Amino acid sequence: MSQERIAGEFREGMPFLGGHLWIDFLNTTPVIKGMALDLIGDRESLGRWAKQANLTIPAAAEADTIEDLRSLRAELEAAFGQLAAGLPLPRRTLEDINRRIARSGTRLHVAEQGGLPVIEERATLVGPPVATAVAWDFAHFLKAFDRERMRHCDNPACTMQFYDVGKNNRRRWCSMSVCGNRDKIAQYRARKASARA
Repeated sequence: MSQERIAGEFREGMPFLGGHLWIDFLNTTPVIKGMALDLIGDRESLGRWAKQANLTIPAAAEADTIEDLRSLRAELEAAFGQLAAGLPLPRRTLEDINRRIARSGTRLHVAEQGGLPVIEERATLVGPPVATAVAWDFAHFLKAFDRERMRHCDNPACTMQFYDVGKNNRRRWCSMSVCGNRDKIAQYRARKASARA
């Protein structure tokens, strides 16, 4: 968890545009040309997604199961809606997140940066690596989130969600390069058609 993040909205064709690992995890079921895909639907896909999410999976780690990850994803999907609506989370969700992170923790590490000492917080995650990292990220998210910044993409055909970190809090699209451009093209065509009529 102290690794440098990999940049980019799309990595090997997978979306990483949610602003937080747990939201990127929710976005592992994109709809492409009307077909829902599951980017963590098998061990190979899960490994590719975890690598692009910059998660290191130790060889001796307790294995994540696809069924458990799908269950966690569904639970967090419901939690996203609850949080965005300003509603409390179900006790069952809180208990599940606490169970997943119970054996994990943080420790302080003193490092040097520019000749000065800096204190880093390093997470030690114990349990199935993907599920634990996602649960840990969700728990940290709860410390200081603004529900007004939790959004679904404005494209009605898109299933992506995100946390708007922009200064003006006016982000509408999961990605300007995909859904934002589609909207611009649709508006342009509509203007052209009405000008001809």
